[in-house]
Amino acid sequence: MNTAKRTLTLAALTALAAGACSTTSHPPPAAETKGALEQTVLGTGQSFAVLAGETVTNTGPTTVYGNLGIVRQIGGGEGLVLTGFPPGIVAGGSVYAGDPVALQAQSDITTAYTTLAGEAPTMDLTGQDLGGMRLTAGVYHFSSSAQLTGALTLDAQGNPDAVFVFQMGSTLTTASNSSVLVVNSGQDCNVFWQVGSSATLGTTTAFKGSVIALTSITLNTGATVSGRALARNGAVTMDTNDVSILNCASAAGAGGEAGAEAGVDSSQGADTGSGSSSGGSSEAGLDSTAADSSGGEAGVDAGAADAGAADTGAADTGEAGQILCCGGALCGTSCSNLSGDVANCGSCGNACAPDQFCAGGACLPCSPVCGGACVDLTADDANCGSCGHACLAGEACTSGACAPCATVCGGACVDLGSDPANCGSCGQACPASAVCTSGACVTCPMLCGGACVDLGGDPFNCGSCGTSCAPGESCKSGSCVCQ
Repeated sequence: MNTAKRTLTLAALTALAAGACSTTSHPPPAAETKGALEQTVLGTGQSFAVLAGETVTNTGPTTVYGNLGIVRQIGGGEGLVLTGFPPGIVAGGSVYAGDPVALQAQSDITTAYTTLAGEAPTMDLTGQDLGGMRLTAGVYHFSSSAQLTGALTLDAQGNPDAVFVFQMGSTLTTASNSSVLVVNSGQDCNVFWQVGSSATLGTTTAFKGSVIALTSITLNTGATVSGRALARNGAVTMDTNDVSILNCASAAGAGGEAGAEAGVDSSQGADTGSGSSSGGSSEAGLDSTAADSSGGEAGVDAGAADAGAADTGAADTGEAGQILCCGGALCGTSCSNLSGDVANCGSCGNACAPDQFCAGGACLPCSPVCGGACVDLTADDANCGSCGHACLAGEACTSGACAPCATVCGGACVDLGSDPANCGSCGQACPASAVCTSGACVTCPMLCGGACVDLGGDPFNCGSCGTSCAPGESCKSGSCVCQ
């Protein structure tokens, strides 16, 4: 599928979202509830919680809920680089390394990146910190870098189909203990972050939405992502994190389980209450008046215990936290890994302090720190070798030094032999039905909805096209299993 065919306006995204995140008491089949929105924007990339163009590196007990993929090896060397698994685990998904599934997903997120970058902005926020803002559905643009310090509240105003798109010309950086709160019936799966170079999430950041970065993504100690970390051309670096697509899947596929439906209804009711207390702060999409800022902070305080994931009542959250789900415990409407979730550390609602991360179900201090956030100076493109030393586009941080890439297309490192967006030469993109092999586009052996899939390991096409596994389950040999 070429880029032109997938280019969408915000209105079209919002219309598609109506089918993507339905919370009615009689949801459509799982194959449909996974979402027209995500399928249209992300293609086969929707099944990946983590996808890297070059390497995936992990330290500590990280949990990835969903598929994990690596597209190619660095510099043509032998083998694909995946380190730190174990102690990291992949739950409810599979690992795809340099195979047609990973390659197709990378092609699809490249198209998604272009689509999101082409959306007409609702508001230009260049030079402003997202912390303390309360935004309604729209497209928010930063001509260069974007910073989040504190809490950003995304207010769906009672519309579960509300779509939030953030465009960054270069980097996205969050300070330690920052958070993104999706309130008033909003859905995590309807939040998209298009990052022009690299994204760095600070220590214990509780983030929402799908991050699609041109180069790399670094998740510092204890950061959590309810959504995806998708790095087109570079590395994904993790340290004791939770990255999960379960909120999107569970919100859409509550599928007749009364407990799950009750959790969704409870979160909507609490969110609506939060909206009424904050006043009418929605007219221009952004209102930074003192009164509304104060209201936003109150919303953060109310949702801190559950990281704003569902804003459920205290009693319901406590009870739901005792229910086990595949790979974790049910906290509100989310399946959480209590051993590594900074917002639910050891038990539902037990949030770690700003200078701590969650490991083994206990809140522990983190180090080193740059700008209030834990960083890895050996691999962080925004803090390479020392705090604040950022690598340029076309460079990657390796062993604490910024090194140029062997091949650069559009300011990003690429491998012309396997990059489906630059197959054989810069700008030569393979169609959705093909993968790039040795610099040539080759037709995939199996297609679902016009995209390459692996029926043996794809949790959204398990055994047959459109057969989705339940949240937390993985697809093994064409069957959904809980591991």
